[in-house]
Amino acid sequence: MLFKSLGRYRRLAATCFLSCLCFIGLAVYGWGVTWGEVFSYAFAAIVLLVATMALAALTGWVLHKLRRR
Repeated sequence: MLFKSLGRYRRLAATCFLSCLCFIGLAVYGWGVTWGEVFSYAFAAIVLLVATMALAALTGWVLHKLRRR
């Protein structure tokens, strides 16, 4: 097995990551999606993830300050 030396949860994460890469490769190969589109969508997803995390951190900080009062 390819990921036999990893633990159970790491093996699951590695399998999910590999399947995601295969899906993206098949999209490029089979559906004619360009690599530029793939990278632009990945960049947009990363920006949205960072914005969501920043908003969550700001909300947590505001709640922390309100509870101290």
